[in-house]
Amino acid sequence: MAEELQIDALSVGLELIKISNQDYTPYWTSLIRNIRAGGYSGLLTYCSIFYPIETQHIGFWDELGFIGMDFYLPLLNITNDSSVPSYQDMVRRFSHYFQYFKSWLSDQSVNVTSKPVVFTEVGYPSSLSGLAIPSGDPSAQCVGNYSTNFTLQDMAFKAPFQALNENKNIYDGTIIFWWDNPSSTDFYDEKDSNNWGCSWTVCGKPAECTIAEAFGGTCSMNQSNSTNINSLIRKLFMILILLYSM
Repeated sequence: MAEELQIDALSVGLELIKISNQDYTPYWTSLIRNIRAGGYSGLLTYCSIFYPIETQHIGFWDELGFIGMDFYLPLLNITNDSSVPSYQDMVRRFSHYFQYFKSWLSDQSVNVTSKPVVFTEVGYPSSLSGLAIPSGDPSAQCVGNYSTNFTLQDMAFKAPFQALNENKNIYDGTIIFWWDNPSSTDFYDEKDSNNWGCSWTVCGKPAECTIAEAFGGTCSMNQSNSTNINSLIRKLFMILILLYSM
């Protein structure tokens, strides 16, 4: 189906941490080769939980087109931190982590170090808790630490783009998560009746413009959100195709 629909990239797995370690490498290698034998010619990846939790324990990166990493770096410890981190604090934390990851990557075989690195998921809910537990489900109600805070979400997206700009040659692409899923409670069209204000989605929030501008696009809250996002998706896949052809 992926080949017939001309899908540019396909993930063979997503955050299967209990069965993605090197004990299971032969099974993954067999799966990947069977997908190729079945006729799929596009890029293949695996979406790993960001290093050092899962990424470095995977032994089949050399079989894939690029290293995929679902990236949700906590920027705040609500229990211990007495103040919200500044924008520069966020940039420094991302930079430290990127250098940490780069150090690991440089120690791998050339069959791994030669692979492009793509953040297959990046996201922050728009709340204080969203900084502390970015991979956690937002609350059903935007109250307390889950109170709506567009500024924090926007800072959390601006910081990694600046950190990546200051730490070249670490990654090759980014896919932003969470879009705007009609089946979820954060759907933009129903933003007045659910937890849209403190959820992952960037639709209709300042972070939407931050993301669009980071990819060389433009943003206007008066435009259709779906149009902006579809344009961004097309640009991301064009980036991946370009990387694959280099």
